[in-house]
Amino acid sequence: MALVVSGLLIGGRIIGDMLEKDLIVRTISATNAKIFGVIADYLYGESLAKSTIERLDIIHKLEVIESYVSELPKDFQMDKSSLVALNGIQQICEKIHEELDSIKCKLEEHKLKYFYYMRSVDISMDLAKVEQHVLNLDKRFQLFLAIRKNN
Repeated sequence: MALVVSGLLIGGRIIGDMLEKDLIVRTISATNAKIFGVIADYLYGESLAKSTIERLDIIHKLEVIESYVSELPKDFQMDKSSLVALNGIQQICEKIHEELDSIKCKLEEHKLKYFYYMRSVDISMDLAKVEQHVLNLDKRFQLFLAIRKNN
C-alpha cells in the first residue's frame, strides 16, 4: 500500500511540476504579447520611451527568454529551484508590463488635456522603474540558466 501511495505522490509531483511549468511558460508568453502590444501601439511614438526601450533592448530579451523557455522539452522534469526561478521571470515580466501600461495611461491622459502639445508629461521615474525591472529580468534569467546548467 505504501508503495502505491508513494508512486502516486511521485507521479502526481511530476505531473504537477509539468503543469506548473506549462502554466508559467504560457503566462510568460501572454505577458510578453501584452508588452509587445503596448510598445508597438503606443510607446514607440514617444521619443524618451522609444530611446529607453531601444537602449534596454526589451523586445529582443523577451523574445529570447520566451523562445528558450518554450523550447524546454515537454517531459523535462524541473526541480523546485528551477520552477522558483522560472516563476520569478514570469513575475518580473508582469511588473514590466504593469509599468509600461502605466506609462501608456499617463500618455493617453496627457493627450486629453488642453494644449497638451505645448507641454510634456514626466515619465522619467516610470522609465527608471522599467529599467530596474529589466535589469532584474536579466539577473533572474542568468540565475535560471545557471540552475539549469548545474542540474
